[in-house]
Amino acid sequence: MHPSHQVIKEVQGLRAIAVLSVLVYHVWPEILPGGYVGVDVFFVISGFLITGSLFKEFKAEGRIDILRFYARRIRRLLPAATVVSVAVALSIPLFPKGQWPDIVSGIVASAAYVQNWFLAAQAVDYLAGDTKGPMNHFWSLSVEEQYYIIWPLILFPMLVAARKAGVEARKAFGWIFTAVGAGSLAYSVYLTPLDPGTAYFATTTRAWELALGGALAVFLAPGRVSDPLRAVLGLVGILGIVAASLAFDENTQFPGYAALLPTLAAAAVITSSGAQEAWSGRILLNSRPFQYLGDISYSLYLWHWPLIVVYAEVTERNPGLAAGALILFASCGLAHVSKVFVEDRFRSGLIPIGRTIATGAACVAATLALGAGYLVASGQEPGQVASGTDRPGIRAMIDPRYDWRNEDLANFIPRPEHVKADVPSIYKTKCHQDQRKTEVLTCTYGNRAARMKIVMIGDSHAGHFYPAFEELARKGSIQFHGLSKSACLFSLEAFYHPPFKRLYTECLEWSKNVIAWLERERPDLVLIAQSPAYPETVLKGMAEAWSRLTAMGLDVRAIRSTPWLKFDADKCLATSGNRSVDCAPTRDDVFRKDPVLTTARELKRPVLDLTKYLCDSERCPTVIGGILVYRDRHHLTATFARTLSHAFRSELSLDVRLD
Repeated sequence: MHPSHQVIKEVQGLRAIAVLSVLVYHVWPEILPGGYVGVDVFFVISGFLITGSLFKEFKAEGRIDILRFYARRIRRLLPAATVVSVAVALSIPLFPKGQWPDIVSGIVASAAYVQNWFLAAQAVDYLAGDTKGPMNHFWSLSVEEQYYIIWPLILFPMLVAARKAGVEARKAFGWIFTAVGAGSLAYSVYLTPLDPGTAYFATTTRAWELALGGALAVFLAPGRVSDPLRAVLGLVGILGIVAASLAFDENTQFPGYAALLPTLAAAAVITSSGAQEAWSGRILLNSRPFQYLGDISYSLYLWHWPLIVVYAEVTERNPGLAAGALILFASCGLAHVSKVFVEDRFRSGLIPIGRTIATGAACVAATLALGAGYLVASGQEPGQVASGTDRPGIRAMIDPRYDWRNEDLANFIPRPEHVKADVPSIYKTKCHQDQRKTEVLTCTYGNRAARMKIVMIGDSHAGHFYPAFEELARKGSIQFHGLSKSACLFSLEAFYHPPFKRLYTECLEWSKNVIAWLERERPDLVLIAQSPAYPETVLKGMAEAWSRLTAMGLDVRAIRSTPWLKFDADKCLATSGNRSVDCAPTRDDVFRKDPVLTTARELKRPVLDLTKYLCDSERCPTVIGGILVYRDRHHLTATFARTLSHAFRSELSLDVRLD
């Protein structure tokens, strides 16, 4: 805020409601499933305070001192954020080495205030998984910081131009807010059902929420709203935020239209500021606990999420009632210390602007250097994949003398720090279709003049077999085409897709396009490999799609899904004291009910069961022949999958010579 501004108690109390909503949602999501709307309340507050500061400065001085504005934001935001970022960097050793690159990437993205775009890119990236990074919550701060950087650069020249044209400043603000707010809201409504991951994190879909707060700052004149009406608006606003927090959940298409409820509710609470009615919301908002929580809300928001993530990592469980309460208590304690000894110390306007900006740059540089230092110290090279090895992998399992219990579980490849990057080449060559698109992409290996043409259809559980066929095509007389799409079931019936919060129509269209492709190409053999995680309701659509292929006279065969672990193999091998037991689950623990098997039996299609290559009669080891089998809980490492070429050659009776 501008130095001449005073704290508005109702806004401080609203901050408390916002941060409490987010905290309860993150600790106990089952209690407040829509508590994420607290972030939207923060956006409205930020738009109100920042725009109000800039507008008053322009009216009083006829200009906006952009460097002074930036210096104030740096003093207000960066010191506390740097302390938390450094704390997260220091906590990196608590995480498996395989997660280090992602955490450091999160620190870098947060320090550069582009974490929201980093997460938007991951939202539909199947390789990103569902890891909860300790810096993920910086996404909302990134949105606000981008607003702080861009907004003055838009406002000032337009206000100057308006003044030269004789247009009153308030009217000029109105045109700007209408253009930004209406455009952003329309885009949010359009994008949310199509691409909810990007819509949730994108600055372009959230700008209207900040513009709404800004409009309040410019057009809400003192005394224009009667006291009783302000009191009513305050109560209605508080109830609106509570209603959204209770009624919304992870299936709500958000932001879009749904974000209007918490944002308009926040605007109503701000409008209620100064209401004197005894029954107004000021009793709650102006209370000492809410004023205190509002005062530490920024630091509280910064600290709570890393504590939750570290707790879940160390204990391997989500916080319950007692642990959650302890996390909240610890978050408040750290927030208090951070507020008193970091935020307040740097908020003084006595620090010169040049020194403030230089200090801010130094804070960012220090954070980046500390995070990168962990990668250098561990000898990691992000993207490194084990290759060119003589480790036997699956060939060991074929040897009757082999006993996986004798494996050296401290000496295997790929190393834990590289396992997340040990993926098939399809992600680099971009021949694996993503969730948004319907075009059939083909991963092609081998000579087009080869005697046998093999096609594999499926999702990423098909893609993790591709290295085996890449090896077969390189050494034998086959041509291989991989047709895969992330999280997509080959089916002629659309199914509900949780990440999109709607029917996965893109998958249905892709499946139809695959059938048309197969009708043109007429391969000798069609293999279908899918994740077993789809609901049983998909069976009818699967059977219909498969029947279309058999009606063409194609040789269709299914592949039984590979084990699905209940833990991350690399983490288990790094932390377990009894790895040969803890990191080798029983067969009953790792095989799910598989829709592919059900459909194959119904249509009497052959099934390739690779279980004997991955498990013995009782257990499924995570290291076979010196190679780590799994890169996460249910995908094979590319290094291990490459050795499966021996299994596929045998099971399909292929005339291929392998070393």
